[in-house]
Amino acid sequence: MAEFLLQNSGYCHCCRSQATFRSANAWLRDHYICLNCHSIPRQRHLQHILDVHFPDWCGRILHESSPANDFLARYCKAYESSQFFPDVPPGESHNGVRCEDLEGMSLADSSIDIFVTQDVFEHINNPARAAAEVTRVLKPGGLHIFTAPRHRGLASIQPRIRIRADGEIEHLLEPQYHGSPVGDGKALVTHDYARDFERLYAEWSGNLVTTYVTRDRGLGIDGEFLEVFVACKQ
Repeated sequence: MAEFLLQNSGYCHCCRSQATFRSANAWLRDHYICLNCHSIPRQRHLQHILDVHFPDWCGRILHESSPANDFLARYCKAYESSQFFPDVPPGESHNGVRCEDLEGMSLADSSIDIFVTQDVFEHINNPARAAAEVTRVLKPGGLHIFTAPRHRGLASIQPRIRIRADGEIEHLLEPQYHGSPVGDGKALVTHDYARDFERLYAEWSGNLVTTYVTRDRGLGIDGEFLEVFVACKQ
């Protein structure tokens, strides 16, 4: 048996170069990496969508919430980013990093061309409020380009937590955590999104949502939960 389950050459949109993609694990979403930049499929898919469908993105004002890498910052001239620190007011800095809470940002109205969140919305307590906030800070015609796991086996959204009157979290399902670039490295999953995700997000934001689905190993894009969603501010 080969040492690697999958290995092929192709073009990587994250490092904009010819690359070899390799995975030693059947869960391609997290293990099918580019040997040049170590990007994973959903990251490459998002930048593929930017490059192909919004080719002027590098010259626009782009804000990324909770980035775990510099793949977008490498190419965007007007790139800015923020992380969420629970004890830091929005707009202030923590160790040189701007703090913003997606449920209540300090960013000005209609100030951003492109807002990017990569696997962030499944960790938000109130995604409807966050979607409305992203819409508020986008310029007319601005884009929210994002990824979030959408479970094909679920017909409707499944909240995993409830916020009690005293502000504490009540777990409705067994707690699940994903990796986080800040804090203790763990981010609680608050919602499992389902087949109604695009409809819900359109209701929350007031914007139409386009879903991009790509399977192309020549671009290193394969695996589960790779949809890229694009909401355009009306």
